Amino acid sequence: MNIAMLLTNGFDPDPRVYKEAKSLTKLGHKITILCWDRDGTYIDKPEENLNGIKIVRFFGEAQYGSGYRQIFKFLKFKREVYDYLRNKDFEALHCHDFDGLFIGVGLNKKLGLKLTYDEHDLFYMYFYNRKGFINKFIYNAIIIMEKHMLKKVDTHIVVTPKMKQIYSKISRNIYVINNAPYKNLFKNIEKVPSTKLRIGFIGSVRYYDEMKALIDASQKYSEYVQIVICGRGIYSKQLAEYSKKFSNVYIRGVYHISELEKLYSSTDITYAFYPGNTAAVSMPNKFFESIITETPIIANIATEFGFEVSKNNFGYAVGGSNLRKELENVIGRLVENPREKEKIIDNMRRMKNNYFWEANEPKLGKIYDK
Repeated sequence: MNIAMLLTNGFDPDPRVYKEAKSLTKLGHKITILCWDRDGTYIDKPEENLNGIKIVRFFGEAQYGSGYRQIFKFLKFKREVYDYLRNKDFEALHCHDFDGLFIGVGLNKKLGLKLTYDEHDLFYMYFYNRKGFINKFIYNAIIIMEKHMLKKVDTHIVVTPKMKQIYSKISRNIYVINNAPYKNLFKNIEKVPSTKLRIGFIGSVRYYDEMKALIDASQKYSEYVQIVICGRGIYSKQLAEYSKKFSNVYIRGVYHISELEKLYSSTDITYAFYPGNTAAVSMPNKFFESIITETPIIANIATEFGFEVSKNNFGYAVGGSNLRKELENVIGRLVENPREKEKIIDNMRRMKNNYFWEANEPKLGKIYDK
């Protein structure tokens, strides 16, 4: 099939989208990723070919995290995507995340393509604990809108069994496609030696308080600990500004998928603490990547992947009631007893064959089997 993937970021990077696109290409499908590079990071690459996957970028000069102020640029992106699709022979529209679905459902009224909703996380939960009537209204509005739009969807993809359970009475044709990495993504997982304990965050910087807590907790052991933050997001600039006064914090910024192996080789502990309400049913890329690279994880026990970390002894699952203090305790244990993480690494080594992407490919094949 000729499949258009719809993505409201600049594909810079989005490992899950890339893995799905590669697998579908491997299965014989033709993939074009239509993405919104809202801050012009790839202004010099409006189109590119990546391993047989065509990437088409649209530009809108909108700032991440600026909410409703992006609406006119968002609608412009929608119009541009429709103009691109309408005279081409696409057979399917694969929409990533809620905002992608919102565009896709509107476009598909005229296009009439096979429609897939790929839900990476529960978007409405971002507004669950925010104060004020507006946030409560948005939370409920998204739930109602999503329920209505799901009636227009042919296939619904979720990332965990718990998400499938949530939608079992609403959606038809639900598939669980997890975020596991390819077997060959990491060819060399040996760590680069360092005299310091390197705690790394690799991903989108979407939570400020949780990142600040890690930086603050490390200061008691700043002589022995280095904090490395790789990626960008709505709090990137604010966090970089805050970190200037700390000599043990390194803000790496944006990275490419091809750099993952190198990043993990210089990471001793993965920091993956997200607010429990927003990530309760998610299994992020870094959970799987950390297992494969034998990198112990610090996670929120209130999340699905935090429960897995605790159950399988893949690292440290903390509650977050006093996050800075809890992180300080974990860091202290690791600094005072460097060999403590060896048992965790042994558990990861023994179990990691259960956490590879290839198991998803037969399910992707069924979704687009004519």
